[in-house]
Amino acid sequence: MSPNSHGKVPLTVIGGFLGAGKSSYLNGLIHRGIPEQSLIIVNDFGDINIDVELIEYHNDRMLQLSNGCICCTLGGTLAERLAKAMRLHSRPRAIFIETSGIADPARIVDIAKVSARLELAEVVCLVDGGQIMRYQADRFIEETWCAQLHAATRILVNRLPCGEEERLIQRLRDINPTARIENMDRQGAGLMSSRSAAVDTRPRYRIPVAAGGWKSVSLSMHSPIDAKRLQDLLLGFRDVLLRAKGFLHRQDCSSRYLFQLSGERVNWQPASGKSGSCRLVCIGRSGERFDRLVTELQDLARSERPH
Repeated sequence: MSPNSHGKVPLTVIGGFLGAGKSSYLNGLIHRGIPEQSLIIVNDFGDINIDVELIEYHNDRMLQLSNGCICCTLGGTLAERLAKAMRLHSRPRAIFIETSGIADPARIVDIAKVSARLELAEVVCLVDGGQIMRYQADRFIEETWCAQLHAATRILVNRLPCGEEERLIQRLRDINPTARIENMDRQGAGLMSSRSAAVDTRPRYRIPVAAGGWKSVSLSMHSPIDAKRLQDLLLGFRDVLLRAKGFLHRQDCSSRYLFQLSGERVNWQPASGKSGSCRLVCIGRSGERFDRLVTELQDLARSERPH
């Protein structure tokens, strides 16, 4: 993937709902080899950019966009940054944008369609197969999730429950009958496409411009945390908490860990060698119950401090 015969730079948009595996997919592309001098833009919903720390690609072309969705509050800024990148003496050979988990990729697609210097390579939507039924049953989530699927030219599904593959993939096909759908649990799935995305003329779902109804908070966790207390607290609010992630120290070991929660799935992964402060980002439905979760997390952080 590199500038085509018309000099346009291919743009790949990587979307998907909270915790679907976008950063892992982008890391996989990087390990398999993306063009040198690629421009990678990673966005995260919240006031700190945890996802950038998860991307294993480091050069002077990594851009961090943290204060809101790429396609919402930062829509204009994204267009300006892309325009600036295209005016550089050494233009990027390819551009990859990982959106936030509540972003509408269609808004980024619109930028590519009107640009004389960009060509849309593909819009990839990652899907957590174990959450498909939950998302379709939750009207708060469904609008966002369906818009992301509808914008995709390729849908990559992971974590499909055993025996449910055919039924769940059909549900995705009902939402977007034109996208290519691949099961990432199968060997060879998820490889980067070499084809340019076709222009999609279907009527689209659209997510309202403001990220209303969602709330994101980041909390400093300076002292080692009791892992079980933290997990029990977060899972007790799973009706309003959609995603939690951060780098934390645990009381039962000296290493720094990457902590991730998506739905009811919790993962701790050693993050040795990574420096920086310890913080936890929580994303969920705004309201009194989410505010109560934040208060209890603050109380937990204070109680863990050495006296």
